[in-house]
Amino acid sequence: MSRALPLPWAWLFGLACLGLSACGKKPDGGSTASGSASAKPVPSVFKPAAPVASGLPAMQELVSKVVNPDNLPAYSGPTGNVEGIITASGDLPPVATKHLAKIKPPCPEGRETYGHLFREGMMRSLADVLVAVTGYSGYVPAKEPKQTVAARGCAFSTRTIALTFGQTLDVVSKDKEGYVPNLLGGHMQAQMLALPGGAPSTLYPPEPGHYVLTDDLKVFMLADVFVLKYSTHDVTSLDGHFEIKGIPVGKARLSALLPSTQAVVEKDIEIKAGETLNVPLQLNFDAKAYAAAAAGSASAPAAPPAPKH
Repeated sequence: MSRALPLPWAWLFGLACLGLSACGKKPDGGSTASGSASAKPVPSVFKPAAPVASGLPAMQELVSKVVNPDNLPAYSGPTGNVEGIITASGDLPPVATKHLAKIKPPCPEGRETYGHLFREGMMRSLADVLVAVTGYSGYVPAKEPKQTVAARGCAFSTRTIALTFGQTLDVVSKDKEGYVPNLLGGHMQAQMLALPGGAPSTLYPPEPGHYVLTDDLKVFMLADVFVLKYSTHDVTSLDGHFEIKGIPVGKARLSALLPSTQAVVEKDIEIKAGETLNVPLQLNFDAKAYAAAAAGSASAPAAPPAPKH
């Protein structure tokens, strides 16, 4: 099951239902889930109006109902793009002392990747920021059925991963080490090793939500995984750059999240045909406020399980 989301992250998943039954609507030709147990099952006559990029076996129909609940054809009208650089402001990222203590073997890339609360590049460019565009009209399908993340030097190539529901996550070894990826919050039938020069280890997120990618041998390796119901998203690397293409024209909402600090910034934008809108963003970090919030969270009693989306 996916992990519960703090309130500032509500924009990630919105209020869309997971499928027709979750909305209380009837599937085409079928009955609601609250119908009589003696009712005869009605064969599905659902026909997706647009393709979905899915690597999930035997789940094309479910994926389509989640990412395209109105069963629209793929958007084919005019589109535009948005790009920008995200930078940090305020305090510098503190050293992640407790996390570094877990990195026992000589792992220079692991120490560099996980050595601070968050990663900055040149001129305070901000890495690992999830950027998304929402609020437009139309269905924009994902282009690929999977995304690939590299493991090298006891570190994943990113600390934030964004998938469109239906996409699988391939983890590949890019050094001489073997890795045992594990998606916390998922339901893995079998663990596949990512061996040097071998086939990737493929992970299958079962539903939209927030997961954590780790490694069962090197448990300090961590990456936030966000499985979204839409394809218009990107994640920044050390240069802080993001670019999202193929957005339907009109008004939309640009949002950015740094998972490690839960800092969020949002901005209303307007996409114009054939144009690339440049929107620089800045995420502030207050070390004292963060420490106080972390201390309060550690002392608070455990919250009850959140309802499924």
